Amino acid sequence: MSDTLVRSRNRIRAVVTNPQITAVIVCVVCFVAPAVMVIRGAFRTAAVGQTDWTTESFLSVLTRPRTWDVVWTTVGMGLVTVLVSTLVAATFAAVYTRTRTPLRTLIPVIMGIVVATPGLFFAISWGLLGNPRIGLINEGLAALFGEAARVVNMESWWGVVFASAIRLVALQFFLLLGPFLAMDNSLDEAARMSGASPTRAFFQIQLPVLLPAISGVMILVFILFLESFDVAQILGVPANIYVIPTEIYAYLSQSTGPQYAHASTLSILLMIILFALVLVQIRILGRRSFTTVGGKEARGLLRDVGKWKWLFSGLIVIYALLATVLPSIQLVMVSLSPFLGATSGYSLRNYEAVLGDSRMIEAYGNTAAIAAIGGLLAVTASMILTWTARFRAGPMARIIEFSQWIGLAMPGLVLALGVLWLFLGLPFLHQFYGTPIILMFALFIITMPIASQATRGAMAQVPRSLEEAAWTSGASKAKGLFMIVGRLILPSFVSGWVLCFVIICGTLSAPLLLAGPQATFLSVEVYKLYTEGRAPVAAAAFVLLILGFAALYLLATLLRLVIRRLALPPRGAEPPVPTLGPTPSTPVEASATQTLATSRAALKGSRR
Repeated sequence: MSDTLVRSRNRIRAVVTNPQITAVIVCVVCFVAPAVMVIRGAFRTAAVGQTDWTTESFLSVLTRPRTWDVVWTTVGMGLVTVLVSTLVAATFAAVYTRTRTPLRTLIPVIMGIVVATPGLFFAISWGLLGNPRIGLINEGLAALFGEAARVVNMESWWGVVFASAIRLVALQFFLLLGPFLAMDNSLDEAARMSGASPTRAFFQIQLPVLLPAISGVMILVFILFLESFDVAQILGVPANIYVIPTEIYAYLSQSTGPQYAHASTLSILLMIILFALVLVQIRILGRRSFTTVGGKEARGLLRDVGKWKWLFSGLIVIYALLATVLPSIQLVMVSLSPFLGATSGYSLRNYEAVLGDSRMIEAYGNTAAIAAIGGLLAVTASMILTWTARFRAGPMARIIEFSQWIGLAMPGLVLALGVLWLFLGLPFLHQFYGTPIILMFALFIITMPIASQATRGAMAQVPRSLEEAAWTSGASKAKGLFMIVGRLILPSFVSGWVLCFVIICGTLSAPLLLAGPQATFLSVEVYKLYTEGRAPVAAAAFVLLILGFAALYLLATLLRLVIRRLALPPRGAEPPVPTLGPTPSTPVEASATQTLATSRAALKGSRR
């Protein structure tokens, strides 16, 4: 056998056995194809069948005055939301990292609860809280100042902004926590010694240094607001206030039939805006560092702020009330009411109605199954894709790594539309339309960035030498991945699975479009109950879901403790410890990709 033939066979064998090739194909099908199908759908006359290519729908949407009214409404609401949430989040980050304010240790706990709460909870609970007739806030104002004081109405422009900002504050807090912790206090000390007041030192010294981090986070949060659907649909649409995602859904839910090409055109416009913002953010974060790091003695200094500490403590209490306590109380009160607005006759009848409804029980079962399987697939796939990306450096590794973040430029509703086009456009996928398969596929794509963030950091802490030692001992690459790497990152794997489960259960946009009439999904059923005027039953269903989340969290906590006790690492290695954020002793240098990953892991539920 000639040397040329042997070399050719070796090259073919290397190509066939290269796991990156399979990974690239998976990434193209799962992440690139839906985006391509959305663009393709804007120039088709119908969703299925032999259709003609046309630009009529595309041009009609772009030349329609209502389209640009919706765009400007979206941009205006987004800017106000970002400004408000950034100001509040930066204040909490400064209080937590710079002061000895009482209750400061509760800030991360409160923010963690808010981040883990589905966006649908905020939409429904604040829709009830700010109801002019029966809302708890208006009831309190009326009791104090009379009936004329019922001025709060959440189904309004400012209502959408407030409910969106109250949740985005928590996400921004965690994103800004690292830069604030790693800030060099010697700069502040030098300013103070030169005679500057604490306020002047903060605004003229610390704030400019933190500006790259703050500006990058602001752009990211603006992206997340453009992607949000739940709050805008529940609070904005009843007041005839539309943003781009709700306008897309309006095209798809026309009484005369879905206008797929119109929805795809508007989706392209939103994708262009989001993609441009992602590029701007990468440019900002890529050129400058988040932090200025000095010696160990220059960091971690907490200051006594005098009487200001009571103001800051009051802000912590107020945010906790607005973000967690009042929404929970309102939701529980409504769930016990015989009808919306009742002040007596509280009972468990609504819970009995939920538990006695076979369709709702089926929705709970379907949602739990889809969330468990979809979350497990997402975390497993993210582990495998991350492993293949670091298996060999090169163009394919970069494709694998960055294609998973295409979802950042595709809101849940747009991604669901792309998945719908994909399944309707390929003959062998037609049979899955309206089944849990198509919904699970879309939710799998939605949660992939979250799952990737949960496993990427843990996997980076596992040295390649352990896998190489296993290969040398005769283990296959797959066995080394699951028995060595998988074993070491198991706590992070479980955490990612739980997070994906919670986000899938609370996602509304994709199930609202892809769940067929016979395929029940809990968020869709709760949304239908709320819009049909059966708010007490919807509230009871959501309270049961929150109780289920709490039980799942306790179970996951126990499971992680058992894993840490029983799953001892191989000799010479220590398992990576998952963390919620940077520690004061760790300098934070966040790249653009890491920031995008962190935001997706913390929110989308937000987004979806």
